[in-house]
Amino acid sequence: MRKLITVLIVVLTAGVCRAQNAAWTVSAGYSNFNVAHQTQGVFYSKDGGYVDGDVSWLVTPPPVPILLGAGISVSGFHESEDIFTPQAFFSDERLDSDLSLVSLEGRIGIPIQFRHARGWFIVPRFGAGLLIDDYAIDHVFTTDYHTGAAFEIRPSIQIGYSFGSWSLGAEASYMAAWGDFGRLGDTAQEIRGGIFARFKF
Repeated sequence: MRKLITVLIVVLTAGVCRAQNAAWTVSAGYSNFNVAHQTQGVFYSKDGGYVDGDVSWLVTPPPVPILLGAGISVSGFHESEDIFTPQAFFSDERLDSDLSLVSLEGRIGIPIQFRHARGWFIVPRFGAGLLIDDYAIDHVFTTDYHTGAAFEIRPSIQIGYSFGSWSLGAEASYMAAWGDFGRLGDTAQEIRGGIFARFKF
């Protein structure tokens, strides 16, 4: 019985430690997206926004702390252009282009804190995973629809200030992806800049 109680205490203590080392991060900001080998005549916006959610765990303590986690993010891009079409009832016709990106990433980071619990910190991170691209792009008489998948990597950095159980800061990242982007091409890159909030639980 005493051994059973001891094992139970160890399990509960480990659970509390894991909970204290877990964190949830949300971020949002500006995104710039570009593709290579694009088919001529297919247009899309290179400027948009993104929202990102991330869950991470501190798996090793200082002096070499390591964060392991997973994240999901969505980027959206919209553009419209008016063109003259003699066949149309009106002289100008509005063409729309909607592009969205959804990424599922495994992530690893190394938090560098300048104080023990509160104060400034830097977190270099590296993510890799699946990128799903989806677009609907108008032409004069037709609309191109496409959904594809690609492999992507995303190095990033976060700089922020910790208030203890929560923190705020800014982040920047670069993504490179290779895969199926339909008529847009087969190689893509995305540059992001935004703000984040992190909550420990």
